[in-house]
Amino acid sequence: MTALFHNLDATHPPPPEVTKSAFAEELGLSKARVSQLVEQGLPLTADGKRVKRLDALAWYRENIAPHRRKALSDKPNADPRRELDRVKLEAARIELERARGNLVDRAEAEKAVFERARLERDAHLAWVSRVTPRLAVELGVDAAALFSALDREMRAHLVDLAETPLDALTDDD
Repeated sequence: MTALFHNLDATHPPPPEVTKSAFAEELGLSKARVSQLVEQGLPLTADGKRVKRLDALAWYRENIAPHRRKALSDKPNADPRRELDRVKLEAARIELERARGNLVDRAEAEKAVFERARLERDAHLAWVSRVTPRLAVELGVDAAALFSALDREMRAHLVDLAETPLDALTDDD
């Protein structure tokens, strides 16, 4: 809660009085919100221009419900600089994961999966042409009729696979 004064040590404690802007920054609030809090009773100096820091912190803890304080600090864009810092941090994390090889480009991944599926489909269809003559001799049947039947069944099987949701193909029972 004392982010504004984080570089100060015990020999240099935070000042007893701060500007409304400094107090807003310390709590992660907007200046407008601090003005609203002043209207609700947030303690100020006698001239009304500065915030009595310790008194104001105590008042804030007592008068603003804990869940409300959290909601204020978690509200998107409550403090544009804080939101910008959060976005920059997230971008840096993503870039680090990409550099480590833990992230891949979605378009590249989709292209790779599509290419793999196309190669597998072509391999299945080529299998029919490759095994038909051998099976025809082994079974003593007409090769053209066997090819037609196997090709028809393989294509139906591939259509069925294409229409089946992925989760139905896994065996996670």
